[in-house]
Amino acid sequence: MYISHIQRGNLQRAIYVVAGLLIALLAIGCAISQDDANTVRVIRVVDGDTLEVNLQGTKEKVRLIGVDTPETVHPTIGEEPYGREASNFTKEKLTGQKVVLEFDVEERDRYGRLLAYVWLDGEMFNEVLLSEGYAQIATYPPNVRYVERFQAAQQEAREAERGLWGIIEEEPVTAQGERLESSNWLGNANTKKFHYPDCQHGQRTKSHNQVWFDFRQEALDAGYEPCGVCKP
Repeated sequence: MYISHIQRGNLQRAIYVVAGLLIALLAIGCAISQDDANTVRVIRVVDGDTLEVNLQGTKEKVRLIGVDTPETVHPTIGEEPYGREASNFTKEKLTGQKVVLEFDVEERDRYGRLLAYVWLDGEMFNEVLLSEGYAQIATYPPNVRYVERFQAAQQEAREAERGLWGIIEEEPVTAQGERLESSNWLGNANTKKFHYPDCQHGQRTKSHNQVWFDFRQEALDAGYEPCGVCKP
């Protein structure tokens, strides 16, 4: 059958259009499938930064990336100031909710917990905890995708004295006071964290990354964040 040059051109354009639509639909379908796979329901809130979720029929514990709320259920530390408020805030906002988990480079920690950014109604809850003053930054490479956003959120909360930043710290006494007076602070130039010299995480700092500060405020002014473990 004879097909004119014009008809042949129209047919080719139609084929290209259909192929483009199929590719677009396939991409949308993959994105929706991925979102569905990472959409979970929060079963229980363990504390301010740790959840239990139902992930495709399996109960998983999720640790929020990049943030550290004061402890409420730690076996040795016990309950820390503002820990209950942080835990109650997370319970109020997330219990029973459907959320989307976003993973970074490392998907699990050494305890087997999922490491995730938790999205609820278009907001990243990790960032909300920082901006509302319920948490401090606790970033550990390589999971540092949103570190600059986290730093901005914490800085704004600190300047506004919101949440835990509004707590008036009491002067340290006895042994703790002696420790503060006699110790410098060890900074890690790679993680931008500072520690007490005897902190197990600080002691892992390689020599070329070690930065020493005479005063705690000096470390803060240099842009370093307190270690979430030793809490200098």
